[in-house]
Amino acid sequence: MTERSNRTVETVRGQYHKFMLIPQIEHHARWFDAGPVSIAVEARALGDSAERMVRGPSIHLFDAARNNEYIRFDVFGKVLHYHYILNDLQHNVLWGYDPDVNGAMIPWACAALRDRLPAMLRRAHAPALADEVEAMGWDSSVLPEVARAATDALAPREDDLIRAREGMDWMHRWKELHPQFNTVDY
Repeated sequence: MTERSNRTVETVRGQYHKFMLIPQIEHHARWFDAGPVSIAVEARALGDSAERMVRGPSIHLFDAARNNEYIRFDVFGKVLHYHYILNDLQHNVLWGYDPDVNGAMIPWACAALRDRLPAMLRRAHAPALADEVEAMGWDSSVLPEVARAATDALAPREDDLIRAREGMDWMHRWKELHPQFNTVDY
């Protein structure tokens, strides 16, 4: 199977953001329950025109109740990246992704979840969930379908511009409620 790719990236290393991420748009997400965690693949789009649009998948890792998001992989835009979401502080830490070294991001993200989930949850200030995953395991058999859904979200869709405008409206509403959005420490 040929992996669709998207943009190259300038790697960002551990950029600390004093804000919570824009939540997913629920009706653009497909959910995968996996024991103590749930994964959502969102077909994300942002922009006000076809020329100024970014689109692609966001892979969101939540607790089983889908209340708290802990890890997000964003496979769109000029800077492919992922986040550790620090719910206790209402902050997040962004890490850039380097496809030249790591290959296509979607298989890498799925491998990271499969092989490193407890360590990643600890980095996201979720030690109890990490302990639960280590003690009980989790249903990583959902990962091939997660990868397929994310790869499908790379392809252009007829509703891209509608979703992009909806995404921008969602982002602007979020910024109004959270004026600290885009506050960055290095």
